[in-house]
Amino acid sequence: MNIEITASQLEKLNLPWKKTITVGRAYDLIREDVLDHLRYLQKEIGFRYIRFHALFHDDMGVVKRRKDGSLSFQWHHVDKIYDALLDMGLKPFVELNPMPAALASGATTMFYYKMNVTPPRLYEEWGMLVKKFTEHCIERYGLDEVKEWYFEVWNEPNLKCFWWTDNQLEEYFKLYDAAVFAVKGVDESLRVGGPATAYAGWVKEMIEHCVEKDVPIDFVSTHVYQLDEPIDYGSVEASPSEEGEFMIDTFKSVEQIVRSSDRPDLEIHWTEWNAQTATTKADVTFMDNEAMDNLYGGSLVAYNCIELDTHCDSLAYWAASDIFEEHLISNAPFACSYGIVNQVGIPKATANAFRLMSKLRGKKLELNVEGTLPHGCGLVATKELQVVNGFVYNHLFITKSERGDFETNVNVRVDTAGKYLLTVAKVKEGSGSAKEVWVGMGRPQNLSPIQEEAIRKMAEPEYRFEVIDAGEHASFALSLASNEFLYFELKPVDGVALGKSAEMDLAKQNQQLFTDNALK
Repeated sequence: MNIEITASQLEKLNLPWKKTITVGRAYDLIREDVLDHLRYLQKEIGFRYIRFHALFHDDMGVVKRRKDGSLSFQWHHVDKIYDALLDMGLKPFVELNPMPAALASGATTMFYYKMNVTPPRLYEEWGMLVKKFTEHCIERYGLDEVKEWYFEVWNEPNLKCFWWTDNQLEEYFKLYDAAVFAVKGVDESLRVGGPATAYAGWVKEMIEHCVEKDVPIDFVSTHVYQLDEPIDYGSVEASPSEEGEFMIDTFKSVEQIVRSSDRPDLEIHWTEWNAQTATTKADVTFMDNEAMDNLYGGSLVAYNCIELDTHCDSLAYWAASDIFEEHLISNAPFACSYGIVNQVGIPKATANAFRLMSKLRGKKLELNVEGTLPHGCGLVATKELQVVNGFVYNHLFITKSERGDFETNVNVRVDTAGKYLLTVAKVKEGSGSAKEVWVGMGRPQNLSPIQEEAIRKMAEPEYRFEVIDAGEHASFALSLASNEFLYFELKPVDGVALGKSAEMDLAKQNQQLFTDNALK
């Protein structure tokens, strides 16, 4: 196959996946190792926002009830967390939940860390908590800063495990209304939205409620997972979507709901998704899913992020780190948990997909493809000044047992003839995807220092270089086995470094010129 990358420049990539990353819960961010994982991801990728559960959990200590029945508020842990996040360039995508015990109508909890999921006893008190929190954020960080944040009300209220009430939709609207008017009562310019639902639910109902009741809303948010497909239809094969298209179809359906509504201007934020995969409902697992750790998960991230580039405002992967306490944290180096880095910060294939895609800079370039790309394969290229960047993936969908290597000749139209240096970073098993290496080691529970050092090195992509003599085009060949992906950079060779003797001669000449000019 031949692919020509032309000189025609299109629009910039939107990169919605780069807008938001997530962490399991607020209190995890008290841990220095979790902050270190985020610092690493910020250095390598550079997300703009961060979302997490349980800001108002009792371990955050935000509200207590005095003996006289009045409420007392304090923000020490919130401040410590937000200070650290803002310092590394991450703005809060605030998730307003759960219900503090002092306000809660019941004692029903969710997760290992016992997040209260009941409605408030009094919605006025819930509104007071949200108002006091919003005022404090502005007092500490300033209105100009907080205006750039997002305030999202609750998490997955259409699942009873997250919103323990018989009238979920009606009660959620009460919760949302109290929260949005509390935030907007502090300043109208602050951005508030929801419904933060699972399975892309309630988006139409949410917009209709806000329009009919004249309730403010600045964005809609919802969630989708690959696992939703076998859950909804029993199996991937029974789904009405072409294989691999379920998430894309879901995104487009929500996009259509919003754009055809009375509020077509609303931003669309997908505040949870990840690489968890299963072929049938019987195979679904949320706590031990191989796709979270292996090469397949990395190529799935690449496929969805590239395909969904124009269909949303943010695409927040759940989650950043394997320090994740919805269940007991496993000590195994690869535990099929939710993070894109493991417990000690080693990047998985999923992290490397984000790392390499983040190198795409400048405007998108037009492609001329000879024939048809295999379903699941793709190439996107961008250009900034004379540097061409490209990202290529060969994702093999889960029900497909095999496919030959994806091989292509790439011809890049260049500005000027001459020498170009091609740099390729490829992710494959054992180079950028270390899970398979660890399995081959016998799945050791506790890595020795040299074993961990080896795993860290194998978690890095494989690099190669090629000098190309280009005329009108710079041409090179690429090959990817199933689920491999790569990044390439094509850059003009703008000179050759001088040898040491030549550098010394040049230094002497410069010194003589300086001396001669000084004497004049």
